[in-house]
Amino acid sequence: MKNIKLILGFITTLFYFTANGQITIDSTLLLYPENILKMTFNNNDRIKAAYYNLESAKYNFNLFESEYTQFNPLIVEPTINANSSGEYSSDISAGMKKEFFNGSSISTAVGTYNDWGHNVDRNNINFIETEVGFPLFSSSRALERIIKRTFEENELYTKNLEYVDAVRDNIKLSLEQYYDLVPRIKIYEMLIKYRSDLQNLIANETNLKTDALEQIEGEITRLSSEITGWEIMLYSLQLNMQLYMNVDHINLNQLMKIEVNFDEPDYFGKYYIEESSEVIFEQALSNDTEFKVLGIIKKNAEEKKRLAEKGKLDIYATTGGRYNFYEILEGSKQDNFFIADAGIKFKINDRKVLEHTIAKSQSDINAIEYTISDRRKLIQSDILKLKDALTKKKEQIINTNSSLKSWVKTYESKKQLFIEGSESIDVFIQAFRSMVETNQTLFTLENNYLDIIRDLDYVCGEYFTKINLQN
Repeated sequence: MKNIKLILGFITTLFYFTANGQITIDSTLLLYPENILKMTFNNNDRIKAAYYNLESAKYNFNLFESEYTQFNPLIVEPTINANSSGEYSSDISAGMKKEFFNGSSISTAVGTYNDWGHNVDRNNINFIETEVGFPLFSSSRALERIIKRTFEENELYTKNLEYVDAVRDNIKLSLEQYYDLVPRIKIYEMLIKYRSDLQNLIANETNLKTDALEQIEGEITRLSSEITGWEIMLYSLQLNMQLYMNVDHINLNQLMKIEVNFDEPDYFGKYYIEESSEVIFEQALSNDTEFKVLGIIKKNAEEKKRLAEKGKLDIYATTGGRYNFYEILEGSKQDNFFIADAGIKFKINDRKVLEHTIAKSQSDINAIEYTISDRRKLIQSDILKLKDALTKKKEQIINTNSSLKSWVKTYESKKQLFIEGSESIDVFIQAFRSMVETNQTLFTLENNYLDIIRDLDYVCGEYFTKINLQN
């Protein structure tokens, strides 16, 4: 019990809800892709709305089915008969009944029967009775009910697919902000660092010529303007991320930094670059929840077609009986006895209704098969395109990183020569700008690299391996 209290206390310190439904998270909590997607899944209002729309469709669907699968724990049926000759009889029973979706039913009851009146031998019978009904050699009853629930069925499947889309799209949007913020924070911090370098240069070198000083100050002003622009962008991304995660505030220093270092054995994105397209594609098919929903829709359409093909006849049988366990006739006890009965109802169904049902079911099956086929091709095509783009983006990052190292050396060399008075301010500023631009290009390429990984995770359904999605 102590451990449970500690765990609950820890969770409470990490998250608590504000008055407007947003969660407040501990400012020391490190945010990374997996807990970002889980928090988005659990807290995003659009996902919640789609979930409850799905729940509503489920209840509506179950409500329809429950009308044909009712269990009535108590059914009381009193009747009384009279005629002009003054003869009376009454029959009262109390029992229960269970119905099934295919049209079968079973009921049982206890009751009493009485006769009285003018020239009538007084009779009192206590009995137990039961009746069973079921379709024979036919699926017509189930088919009729499945056809009637078409609207509820379509609404359920639509809301299911909308829920899957809401989960997938909003998690992608949250991660999009994260993957944009991480490299752009690097650019922002890089610009501040280089501006400080120039400011320190002015502070430490008091013998700078006026024109050199003016150019360096102009460069500092340009960097300050850029930094302000990045502050606006970072704040906008921060607000978007808070919106999609439904949290009231995120500190940028809470975001886990991603170092794109291809010298590491398990570098970020390695799976998508080094694994074969075939393996990635098969895993994507396994993860994709939309395929599962479409598979259920197809299975139900096939069942409807099968029932329509078999449902030319409707043969419904009933059987039951009554056991009189106590009978008094004119004050004299009678022997107990059993009465059995059986019946059958035979109907030929409308051929046009069945033909239309078969045709519609086949059209539904064809539509789903083409949808699945198209989605498979789309996923495969996206994987091939994105995998190729990611591989080439890796090459670009490696080349740009080498270029940056070269420009850093050039800048340090030109800076020293400029301080010594043997290099012009123009050459120094050009070297500085080239270094800054190359560094910014490197981080922008990292941003593109992370965006492609985000898109691959989206296409391959990686989100669904991390969350417990209930369809």
